[in-house]
Amino acid sequence: MNKYHTLQPSTSAPRNFLTDTSNANPAFLLEEQNPQSNYLHATLKQIDSLANEDVEMQAPLSEFSTYLVVDTNILLHQFEVLAQFVDDVEKLSLPVIVIVPGAVVHELDGQKNRNGLAWFARRATAWLLEKIRERRSVKGQAQEATCKSTGNWKIRDSGEISTGEMFNDSLILDCCMYFLRERQTFLCSADNNLCIISQMQGISAITPSRFWSSREIAYAIYGANVDVSRFGIHKESYRNVRDPPEAAAVREDDSMMVDDEGAGNDFVSEHPINMLHAAVADHFTRLLIELVGKVGGEEVRQRSSPEEEALMSRHAPRRRHYTEWGVSECLEYLNGRRKVKVANPRPGVFLLKSYTRSVPGSRPGREWSRQGWRVALNSLKETAVAWGDVSIPESLHFLEPHIDAVFSLPLPTM
Repeated sequence: MNKYHTLQPSTSAPRNFLTDTSNANPAFLLEEQNPQSNYLHATLKQIDSLANEDVEMQAPLSEFSTYLVVDTNILLHQFEVLAQFVDDVEKLSLPVIVIVPGAVVHELDGQKNRNGLAWFARRATAWLLEKIRERRSVKGQAQEATCKSTGNWKIRDSGEISTGEMFNDSLILDCCMYFLRERQTFLCSADNNLCIISQMQGISAITPSRFWSSREIAYAIYGANVDVSRFGIHKESYRNVRDPPEAAAVREDDSMMVDDEGAGNDFVSEHPINMLHAAVADHFTRLLIELVGKVGGEEVRQRSSPEEEALMSRHAPRRRHYTEWGVSECLEYLNGRRKVKVANPRPGVFLLKSYTRSVPGSRPGREWSRQGWRVALNSLKETAVAWGDVSIPESLHFLEPHIDAVFSLPLPTM
């Protein structure tokens, strides 16, 4: 086995909630949900719909293009690494398309109310919607993107197993085999069994190592054919603090051999409060930008023309498309139009990345008190409620247990 495709302990959730009732009807209808899951359910349906729109991808395609098919466990447990890899690929204009199998979309739906995973499912889903809409480097699996004789991955072949983990594994492999017809295709998964089966079928597998990074993914795909130093190194990210630690005993001869500047024996663990705060800032900024786009109309989609900018002073504000706004701009726009009063700490400061340049008050999560977290996030919820938004309150509901968990841990001395 290729040493760069190290198999690690599986972190995938059981695949036992997807069913099929007949050959003639689609096997995958998103489940009904409780009121706390309305937004996630609607978002996943939107992703499923976008996957079937006949729209060309904007990413540069060539004979060297590569497909990277991702499993559910990567989106749930290695989200930051995948997101960093996509950012790096887009920055470098590399011909890589990340494919999200339809079965994975429906597995995310199955995590919507699951203890510990509901927050991670919402983070991944919001990011997926944003990236698939952009039509650049992330794409959903269309119904007809299948090797099945039915011509629709949602409709099972005669005699096909229709329930359980093996059924969904077979659907992910079917997705890989379909795209392998066109170009080089990799499966990215932490499921050992699935990776072994994929390799037996000629599909290369990429699996997370202990200190996984965008750089490792790039090396697994390109080897020495690209300058992997231009890809991101390992960064710690928030995981369930009550989860058992990942297996630390990774045989060196099976591990990915890429020099990561800043990673190594001097690795120092970040406190989970800081990592959770970074995840919170990223997720809710994304949701606020989406909310502005929903309610803002044409005025938030305008940009200053070159002619207008030529007549402006250096310090005059420019009109920018709302997708380029920061969290403070989003909140100022939303609160100003609904007269929402906010308390200190203001969410526009709390949701900034720690020590944001030129913004006083931005700091890491551990430097905010528990009450500070509560006040800022309650103010954020009031903004959402004022606009009738459900995405933010829903995410806050499933975030709460994680906040309680990280604040139950001892803080290291400053």
